[in-house]
Amino acid sequence: MGGSGCASTRVLAILLFRERSRKCPGGPRPPRARYDRPTRRGVTTQKPSGRRATILDVAAAAGVSRQTVTRAMNGQSGISTETRDRVMRVVADLGYRPSRFARNFVARQKRMAVGLVVASFRNPYFTDMAGDFLECAQTRGWQVVMTSPANLTETDALETLSTQVDAVVGHFDGAEDSLIAASAGLPLVMLERPATRPGVHSVEMDMRLGMQILLSELRARGGRRIGMIDSDYSLRAEGRYVPSPRRTYFEEFAPDCAECVAVGAESIVGGAEALQRMVAEHPDVDSVIVFNDLMALGAIQAAHALHLAVPERLRIVGIDGLSLGDAVSPLLSTLAIDRRAMAEAALAIVEDALGAEHQVVSRRHVMVPRPLWKESA
Repeated sequence: MGGSGCASTRVLAILLFRERSRKCPGGPRPPRARYDRPTRRGVTTQKPSGRRATILDVAAAAGVSRQTVTRAMNGQSGISTETRDRVMRVVADLGYRPSRFARNFVARQKRMAVGLVVASFRNPYFTDMAGDFLECAQTRGWQVVMTSPANLTETDALETLSTQVDAVVGHFDGAEDSLIAASAGLPLVMLERPATRPGVHSVEMDMRLGMQILLSELRARGGRRIGMIDSDYSLRAEGRYVPSPRRTYFEEFAPDCAECVAVGAESIVGGAEALQRMVAEHPDVDSVIVFNDLMALGAIQAAHALHLAVPERLRIVGIDGLSLGDAVSPLLSTLAIDRRAMAEAALAIVEDALGAEHQVVSRRHVMVPRPLWKESA
């Protein structure tokens, strides 16, 4: 009897709802308190500021349940044509896009996808990073979609990825506001750069502390007159040279060697040419810290060409920790960045952010690069 009574109550509720719908074309009016911009159909919708519209926003604006929104968007039965049309108008007005995570859940496919924006596939640091990231994602059963802003802007790359993935990770140079807008509310994790805006996350590299440790240990190994080779990236990109943060930290902890700096392109040739200039201008230099490992490989080649024994006459240390450093003789010492740990930290942040109801709090993870001493120093 109890079951029959519940069934009768549900039938009566459905009949009352349909009767009210006939008396009020377009269906029940949604509450107006939360949204204050009227649309042509009487449904009031306004995209929530600062975040991506959610299924709950759509349900509130359309005056229906979350399950009804799901039915309308997936073409399922059990709702009227009028209700489905009203929900879809709200979806369009709010610019709501269900995440792949939500779509997969409905389809009982729980595989997730994360986007990786790689600064350049031509730089072995970023290709090594991509390899580590892929391996870490695979252990979670996640798919990875990669792109590079080499032929696109960062915002274009983000906009393309935002329709294919559940979150985006990468190295970015652009303003955070632009990145937030282009990511369409997806969790966004910046690598090697601190996040300053709510909802943007970061895996940061404390290069300042890493440089301090490197210089201290290099001096303990006999380095007295230490030089640095810096990147000329700013000169090529902006038409004027601006010292990199790595050079700034070098000068902070080795002020007595601040004038022993040469600048070159981020390539093997660029590193070789910069070392030749440094030795010509500062022949008393006995140790050199190079902006990255790729340039350091060129510096070792130049040292061989100049008949400078490495490390007996000249110690050479790169920065990055590339596997390529083991392909030269002597093996390259480096201030190593643990890329696998960086990838794991980024994916953990993504996992945490996707599980949160609102993406407001910025999640930060700070890492410190460590010297990896090999034959060149």
